[in-house]
Amino acid sequence: MALASDAGLPSTWEGELSAFSRVSSGRESTAILIPIQVAIFLLITAVMVNWFVQMHQRNSRSWEAILARMSPACRLAYTSSAPSEALRRHWAQTPRAAFRDAGALMEMAEYAERNLLGEDPAKLQDIRHAALQLRLASTGAMIRRFSLR
Repeated sequence: MALASDAGLPSTWEGELSAFSRVSSGRESTAILIPIQVAIFLLITAVMVNWFVQMHQRNSRSWEAILARMSPACRLAYTSSAPSEALRRHWAQTPRAAFRDAGALMEMAEYAERNLLGEDPAKLQDIRHAALQLRLASTGAMIRRFSLR
């Protein structure tokens, strides 16, 4: 009370000042954090469940479903068994298609490894490496394209 009168404050503020000067027990801050913690837990749980469902769907896809994910130009080059210059031009013009095709190529390598289709492990590693390079190049092209706009 002496503090309020020394500062020249009205006597009605003495109670408010003493309320602010008291040390908090910490319960208020814990009560605020509980809903935030629950929300973060639910968000992380939803992300993990979604990831598990997508992984299960990816592992259960058939070869035909994987081929259907590829762009028409990539499917044509795959059936002719020789990468063509037209496919490279297509990927250069549409980096999103290159990104998607790279994912399909990685998925094809995983499918071949998982189902033991008789592929050489070194060849599968080369396919994965090429698909990863394509994915990185297409990501860079998309970033450059969007940053120029």
